[in-house]
Amino acid sequence: MRLSPKGSESSDMTSSDIYEESQYGVRDMHPVWRQLRGRDGLHRQQTPDGQDFFSAMRYAEVREVLNDHKTFSSAYSTMLTVRGDGDVAAGAAIHLTDPPLHSDIKRNFTPLMTRQATLRLQEGIRARMSELFDAVRGRETFDFCDAMLTLPMTITGELMGIPQEEWTVTGRATVQAMGGVDPDVSEYQRRFQLFEAHTTIMSVLGEVLESDPPADSVSGRCPAAAHAVPDDGRNVSLLNAYAFLMGANPTVPQTINQTLLLLADDDLWSWFMRQEETDQRFIDEALRWASPVNHVLRRATVDTTIGGTDVPAGSLVAAWIASANRDEEVFEDAYRFVPDRSPNQHLAFGLGVHRCIGQHVASAGIKQFLDLWRQNVRSMRLDGDPKHLISNFLNGVVSLPLAVTWK
Repeated sequence: MRLSPKGSESSDMTSSDIYEESQYGVRDMHPVWRQLRGRDGLHRQQTPDGQDFFSAMRYAEVREVLNDHKTFSSAYSTMLTVRGDGDVAAGAAIHLTDPPLHSDIKRNFTPLMTRQATLRLQEGIRARMSELFDAVRGRETFDFCDAMLTLPMTITGELMGIPQEEWTVTGRATVQAMGGVDPDVSEYQRRFQLFEAHTTIMSVLGEVLESDPPADSVSGRCPAAAHAVPDDGRNVSLLNAYAFLMGANPTVPQTINQTLLLLADDDLWSWFMRQEETDQRFIDEALRWASPVNHVLRRATVDTTIGGTDVPAGSLVAAWIASANRDEEVFEDAYRFVPDRSPNQHLAFGLGVHRCIGQHVASAGIKQFLDLWRQNVRSMRLDGDPKHLISNFLNGVVSLPLAVTWK
């Protein structure tokens, strides 16, 4: 069964500017990325403040960038919008370090997120999600994003070691911290809102770290990870707790949001409801389709050549995962959602040493939600226009009005 959602192959290619953030709230960027994949080499642009950057758009080039941490370093920033001296957590947080330091930090958290460890988390995840379903059951219309604000926390809250009474404020702040939602808000207002959100998150995590969190939680492991980083000037434990929380936030809820947009189509819904449970092929296709992270940034450590383009040392290189996951050279019918697609070597979790450490937890969370949705919902449709995040980094749905018939 194959599905091609409306607008997925739009011919709107009026601009190839892929940095400008406001367009991400109102425009399907896939036609632009598709156009750029058709050009030779890497695509070169400038940020509004004049910073040059290269963009890898094809699957092969994105894979090459992500898989070579020696040539393309993460120890600067992962986001195009963060420049200057780089991210404040550069060289200290797990996602902003390279081996061997990255490996020294990572080994503290890996035992919490193996496939086997994830199996032990599933019962608790399902129970907490069921409570969320109970809270909205019977409501014929509601904004899914608002009603399920704490959805990511049902998956990662306990793993992070964050008390349940903090989940609502933390969930709201992490959504706000991902980017803007109102195109009419001034740049100053948007920056202030982001600052407020980040401050809230840091405050919650700071209190968690000071309260002697469980040793088998991410927060409980952060002090040990900090010992690997020779930096007395920064709170390395707090920076790593923040990195894990913000890394967990977009993948699960945004993959679910994008999947529900697809399930509002009668054809896919009928197929979905005939399945006894959600298998890994469907989850992988949802991850490929949603690509919650549009790009990740790297910095070239040496002069190099990629895709026939010379890249000088020190250059910023954005690897556009969302573009690579629709590359027609790799994925047959790339612009169609194929629920049983196999093989499916999507890059939604990244690649190489920085492949998402929480991939098993994320997949388990997505599966638990979709199985509960199938068991509880008889039919669904959109009850208004969705609203999208204003961000070139994250592909986010921030308002999803649904009309639901419950079983």
